[in-house]
Amino acid sequence: MNEDTLTPGALEGIRVIDMADTNAVYATKVLCDLGAEVIRIEPPGGDPMRKVRPVDEETGISAFYAFMNTNKRSVTLDLDSAEGAALFRKLVASADIVVESEMPGRLAALGLSYEDLGPDKPGLVWSSITPFGSTGPRSKWKADDLISQAMGGFMNLSGLPEREPLKLFGEQSCFIAGLHAASGILIALWHALASGEGQYVDVSVHEAIAHTLESAIQVYTIEGRVRERLPRNDEAGIGMFPATDGEIFVYANMNMITRSWFNLVKVLKRAGVAQAADLDDPKWQDPVFRRTAEARDIVRRIVGEFTKNKSKYQNYNELQGANVLSAPMSEIGDLFNNPQLKFLDWFVDQPIGGKPATWPGPAFRLSETPRRQPGPVRPPGEDNAAIFEELR
Repeated sequence: MNEDTLTPGALEGIRVIDMADTNAVYATKVLCDLGAEVIRIEPPGGDPMRKVRPVDEETGISAFYAFMNTNKRSVTLDLDSAEGAALFRKLVASADIVVESEMPGRLAALGLSYEDLGPDKPGLVWSSITPFGSTGPRSKWKADDLISQAMGGFMNLSGLPEREPLKLFGEQSCFIAGLHAASGILIALWHALASGEGQYVDVSVHEAIAHTLESAIQVYTIEGRVRERLPRNDEAGIGMFPATDGEIFVYANMNMITRSWFNLVKVLKRAGVAQAADLDDPKWQDPVFRRTAEARDIVRRIVGEFTKNKSKYQNYNELQGANVLSAPMSEIGDLFNNPQLKFLDWFVDQPIGGKPATWPGPAFRLSETPRRQPGPVRPPGEDNAAIFEELR
């Protein structure tokens, strides 16, 4: 391990061999951010992921690649050649964890699968992250984020009921499957360190997406109905309301957090909003009435009068100060000005060429083993000499 370039972290001293594709690479990013030495294996011509957009025009560096692979070391190997296969076996023998997303059966055909190499490394944790898992009738089928969201049931719950199902922006399946994989890998690593017994961690993107459907599966099995997409304002007091610079989301209902509705009514009456006192009528405590179009329209008009002449954050601060659940509808630029994220110093900079790029910061913080700061993007095979010499 090159101690000059790696910041100590929770996984310091753990070596990871990374052959994950775009559907799986977030798993190895998490391990690397936690301090593991991650060696990314690229084909001799370079990783196709390096061309994933957006690409910096000056340097030609993919922002996606830079974000997902910061601080990873890079070697180039041709696994189909005898020399490449031999080096791969040595890399695996030196590692604690292998993460790959090869088509099921490909590595076995080369004699380079977990079944081939695992017995020689009893404590090895090996994870395969593939669209449908390593076994079963669809194990060799391909998928991208759109397919994974659609087949996993995610899209059926996203969007407006009167419109077509909606795909969430970006490569969400990459992050969801990656987090599931990282969790499984760390549990298997803990077991290996405690017992000396490694294991195979089989991660299906399809299963990972289907695991995120909240209560839709329970509703189907217990109540016998399919959960439907909800309208933008499905109950009076819940929905988006206008602001001078966008919209504010208000969640003031009569169920889980009852006081939020009463607190909203108090705010509206205190502000002298026309017809706010009418919301004291007992009928507003009837959940059936609150879901009618009449009720939703009345509250949309009354609350809109309160919010429309103030900014998102003026509304947010006032409503939250009165214990009304609410949130500004943030655009990306709003995140950079978010006072909480600023206080936490959440954003991190990574050098790309001669200039810094700003990335999202950590989703959690460890007090004793902090997250590693991003370093420059390594060119393909930059660490060939050092790592291959070590393996001789």
